[in-house]
Amino acid sequence: MKSTSPHWLSLCVAALAGLSIANPVQQKPLAGEDVMVKQDKVPGHNDAIYDTVPKEDQILNIEFLEIAPTPIIADRVFFVYLRGYLPHSKKKELELLDEGLVNATLSVSGSAVYSDGSHDDEESVIGPLKTTSFNDIAHLTIRDARGIQVDYMPSSDRSDILLDFQIPTMFLKSDGRL
Repeated sequence: MKSTSPHWLSLCVAALAGLSIANPVQQKPLAGEDVMVKQDKVPGHNDAIYDTVPKEDQILNIEFLEIAPTPIIADRVFFVYLRGYLPHSKKKELELLDEGLVNATLSVSGSAVYSDGSHDDEESVIGPLKTTSFNDIAHLTIRDARGIQVDYMPSSDRSDILLDFQIPTMFLKSDGRL
């Protein structure tokens, strides 16, 4: 029987599940054409792709996205490190203020893919993009270009988003192996 996770867990899991919660699976070409080649991969060591909002329409230009360890193991801490910057042209186009992206939200979608090839249904979550401690095992931290922790993503220069998290086995449908 599959358990549903509470909202706070969904926010963190969805942020990561879509990025790289599964063992990479060798893809077979459909109709003689490799569909994976056409997807726009997010730079770094991850399995993330740009999806609903194409890369060129994203507000944040991503330098890299790192996820460790990969594959993610249930009941063990894993880390996500995203580095990017807001181009001056986007800041001007969106008329963003200098105090940062205080009204920004983070929208992520994803699902867990298990070692036997089965997967959970995709879930989407939208939440505020701000430094947050969800509980003892989940933290989202935003840093500015100097590495100083800030509440909201700055509207200029480079930013880092860091997430540490655990996925308790009780929220998985199998024996805890992803």
